Amino acid sequence: MFCISISYKRAGAEFRKRFAFTPEVQRIILSELMNSSDISQCILLCTCNRTELYYCGNENSYPIAQNIFAKYGKTDIERLMPYLMSFNGENAIYHLFKVTCGIDSMVIGEDEILGQAKSAYALSKELGAADYELNMIFQSAFACAKKIKTQTMLSKTSISVATLAANEAVRLGKNANIFIIGATGKIGSTVLKNLLSHKNLNVIAASRQHNSEFDFLKNNSQIKTVDYARRYEYIDNADCVISATSSPHYTITLYDFKKNIKRNKKRLYIDLAVPPDIDKCITEIKDARLIDIDYFEQLAKENNLLKIESVESAKNIIAAEVDVLKKDLLFRKFLPYLENVKDYLSSVSVETILYKLKAQISAEQFSAVLDVLKGCTGQV
Repeated sequence: MFCISISYKRAGAEFRKRFAFTPEVQRIILSELMNSSDISQCILLCTCNRTELYYCGNENSYPIAQNIFAKYGKTDIERLMPYLMSFNGENAIYHLFKVTCGIDSMVIGEDEILGQAKSAYALSKELGAADYELNMIFQSAFACAKKIKTQTMLSKTSISVATLAANEAVRLGKNANIFIIGATGKIGSTVLKNLLSHKNLNVIAASRQHNSEFDFLKNNSQIKTVDYARRYEYIDNADCVISATSSPHYTITLYDFKKNIKRNKKRLYIDLAVPPDIDKCITEIKDARLIDIDYFEQLAKENNLLKIESVESAKNIIAAEVDVLKKDLLFRKFLPYLENVKDYLSSVSVETILYKLKAQISAEQFSAVLDVLKGCTGQV
């Protein structure tokens, strides 16, 4: 198997978008590749951070794959080459395994890539562009990614401040009332997306009416939007208040809180702004808990250390699974010769076979063969 890749590692977003092929273009590319006598199988993976072609072919297949990328990326080979990475044989297999499990992603351990790889595989299967070799390789990669997901903390350990903050709010339980200020900003919008990925949360977002993103929030049925000026009315009922604005002033002050809040209840305040959005004196209120960006940044650092450990564990799992796959592929290629080999083995002595092996393989390989044979007799 071979792979050519354009990814975030070498190419910026402006160049990568040339290769963000639509599903219709992907079909055309796969069909064109399969019409070549030099390529026998191919799978095209397109995401926002990478476009990769996995294929089987002969020594002439690499320039064909390059030219396809240049043609449909509307660029020339000379401009394409500095951004292109290529992998052959075992390196291509190992690269695919790293991609599907998320350790080659911009956000290490993200889960979305596995679904994208499965969709790419399904499209090739539909078009008859994936035969037994790519089938075995991709199915093994999917199984390995699942094993890594269940046996390591790779995809369970977030290092994004916004994701960690959303997770803190989600832990309040079903039907919690989450009030977010600054939902259209960089951090706030990411927090909001994370919140909306969970069910049974009541999310209210405050935004200034003149904000250009306010219409986007109003058109989302999962969110109730309110004017920023009325924020204290909605804080009164909130179980969690998240603020992540770029304002130089407090969005919540102790003075205005006391003046506007009518009920006593436990509330979690999450302040993700620098400078702070929430007056720290708010903790003088009974049952008020305030956590700020410093807390989440420290948690992110700790999680990053755990993630690094998980990456090493994932690499060990990949190495073992790739070894199993290589043996399966070798055995699959050997099957057409099996009957002739059985006939040959029945016509010669064991000593003849051993002397022939000793003459043709390395000492380490010969030692492994002898160990297997001894193991068959139970005398290891």
